[in-house]
Amino acid sequence: MPIFGIDISKYQDGMNLKIAKNEGVNFVIIRGGYTGSANKDYVKDNLFEQFYNSAKDNKLGVGAYYFSRATSHTEGKKEAEFLYNNCLKGKQFDYPIYIDVEDNVYQSKVGKDKVTKAIKGFCETLERKGYYVGIYANINWFNNYIDTKKLKRYDKWIAYWGTKRPTSLANGMWQFGGETNALRSNKIDNMVCDQDYAYIDYPFIIKKKGLNGYNKNTITDNLSNPSYVTYIVQKGDNLSSIAKKYNTTYQKIAIDNNISNPNLIYPGQKLNIYTTDNNLNNKIIYTVQKGDTLSKIAKKYNTTYQKIANDNNISNPNLIYPGQQLVIYK
Repeated sequence: MPIFGIDISKYQDGMNLKIAKNEGVNFVIIRGGYTGSANKDYVKDNLFEQFYNSAKDNKLGVGAYYFSRATSHTEGKKEAEFLYNNCLKGKQFDYPIYIDVEDNVYQSKVGKDKVTKAIKGFCETLERKGYYVGIYANINWFNNYIDTKKLKRYDKWIAYWGTKRPTSLANGMWQFGGETNALRSNKIDNMVCDQDYAYIDYPFIIKKKGLNGYNKNTITDNLSNPSYVTYIVQKGDNLSSIAKKYNTTYQKIAIDNNISNPNLIYPGQKLNIYTTDNNLNNKIIYTVQKGDTLSKIAKKYNTTYQKIANDNNISNPNLIYPGQQLVIYK
């Protein structure tokens, strides 16, 4: 399920983030600054600190972005250094730090190679300082002004004001609306703003790896009742279906088991699964035996075969097999 958030800057002066949270906002990506047109001077957004503090006070996830006009690797580095020294240093961010690439004054005129090098300069600089970085642009820029193939390793935040998430480019964040919004009201706290869906559990990844100002394994330190189970992958399993069983996310399982490609798992593989599921102690992992039926298993645990089928995404209750693992609520 996507996570709803907004991206804001001084143009949302007066927005109350407590009200935003009550309207369903889970995170904010705040503009840290921008490069001006006069001599490419660097400018801090004058509401960055206010929005950052308010977001933290209201327990919202926080990320940041910088509007770039860099046209070389060196200029990209300078923008990153400015953002770090004036906005990032000493703070903690739950979402990525993005370079916003959509400038029609300088970048659109210098060609893909220079823009791509500028992006690399920005991203590499912040990565070395321990930040999770990404690239923001619209589809037209990703396709025609950026050599996107050379930037595969970086997260993409795609601006596309439509009704469906764009799939032509791999992306963890989708900006689905601003002044134009085909999915919901274009206003938060009665104020027009850009709106986003995140498809990756960024806070978990960032805290687990100790990025963006967090110490490594902060996520584990903050778990009130962490639970751990070993799961053996069954035929037909995928990480998403396994994650649903344990009230976690496929990204968490992939990280905890050093799986670089979440689509590549195999029957018999052992997975270590950490979860904060408060109902875990009320669950049993049952391995189907020869001669078992769902009705027989349900009777044993004082439940119904329909519930077991629903909890384990079994479309045909008559089709279970020896060795299959089922999650059963006591």
